[in-house]
Amino acid sequence: MKFSFFNIIFVVSLACLFALQGIWLYYAYQNEKMKVHSILNNSLLQAIDDEMDRRFSLTGEKELENGEWEDDSDSIFEYRYDETKGNFISQQSDFIQQILFLERIFFELPKVDSIYDIYLRKNNIYVQYRLVYMDSLGNSIESIGADIDKGFNTRIVPVVNGTKVGAIVKIPPPAIFRNMLGILIVSVLIFFFIIACLIYEVNVFFTQNYLHQLWKNFVHVLSQDMKTPLATIHSVLTQLNNGSLDANPEMKSRFTTIAIDQTISLQTIIDQILTMAYTNRKKLTLNKQEIDLPQMIHSLINRFMVRKEKDIEFSEKYRLKSSLIYADPFYLGNAVSNLIDNAVKYSGDTVRIDIDCATEDEQVYIRIKDNGFGISEEDQEKIYDPFERGAEIKRKRIRGFGLGLSYVKYVIEAHGGSVAFVSMEGIGSEFTIIIPIRLT
Repeated sequence: MKFSFFNIIFVVSLACLFALQGIWLYYAYQNEKMKVHSILNNSLLQAIDDEMDRRFSLTGEKELENGEWEDDSDSIFEYRYDETKGNFISQQSDFIQQILFLERIFFELPKVDSIYDIYLRKNNIYVQYRLVYMDSLGNSIESIGADIDKGFNTRIVPVVNGTKVGAIVKIPPPAIFRNMLGILIVSVLIFFFIIACLIYEVNVFFTQNYLHQLWKNFVHVLSQDMKTPLATIHSVLTQLNNGSLDANPEMKSRFTTIAIDQTISLQTIIDQILTMAYTNRKKLTLNKQEIDLPQMIHSLINRFMVRKEKDIEFSEKYRLKSSLIYADPFYLGNAVSNLIDNAVKYSGDTVRIDIDCATEDEQVYIRIKDNGFGISEEDQEKIYDPFERGAEIKRKRIRGFGLGLSYVKYVIEAHGGSVAFVSMEGIGSEFTIIIPIRLT
């Protein structure tokens, strides 16, 4: 099944959705990055302002028990950013800085560093930075912090007499991602939701493809397997109706036997389909009774010996405490018949089938061994799945529904037993039915 227009639209829509999510994350990252830049600028400005306030008056400061600086009042100065000069300007701040300079209460860069670090940590920003105290020409007078030369350069904040302070900050992506954790969590949830939808859609697509192919194969095989028996029955009935077989009783009996055998084959096919249709819906109802196991096996062998499409040789061995077992004769007979039929179908022109029935530990073992094609290790994992047929069987174009072994397993488990097998490709297979002698 080729990709439909819907599938193409789905893939294109999914690609667009991922692209939109990527663009959304990119702009969210850039927006958070701008917020971090703003916090770095404003925190430096506030740190220098607080350092000046501290020098000007002790009423605006507190010493924490751990020795860190904390300010409990907003700045009383107003700043504006001068785009032409590339720095902040505040007439009030400049006036106070001049007074402090004349009073020889000089600017302290380490104190700015301490306050700046506190502000950054309050805003959940953990980065490496270096503060640089510069003269009016931009030459470094003093620097403190990490040894970095490249990174984000904050806006310049004037101090006094042309001196100024700036910061170089190294901003790794995790420092930004930490502040957009909520967005990332939502994005990851959306991503996994989309992946889950994709997996579901792909699974639905392949399931539909598989079921469509299965339906086609089933209809084809069903029509072929039912066509031959019906044609045979029709031919026999025509001969009987026009009286052409009345003069030859032996031929008439033989043709009648063939018609009956083909009728049983049709009944078996229909029963398999109906039984598997009820699998996992309700428990199989068994009509349990005592049956003669060797007699049942003989009857099945005679039915297969009527066929002349292959040279079939049977061998039987019985090691039973009693020939009578307690089971459903119809379903158990069909299960054994399926195994014999598989042995015949999946073998060459000369077929040898060994049937060994034994009683062990209050259980009956029915072993059916053939010299057929065998089952590959890959196909052995799924032989009990309904409608599954081995790759080698498909290559040989042998007709069948792939229901036989799933039907056998279902019927035997309904009897409280199990099915085991040993198979080697190119050598043959041996299937063993194990059921209790007495069913409860």
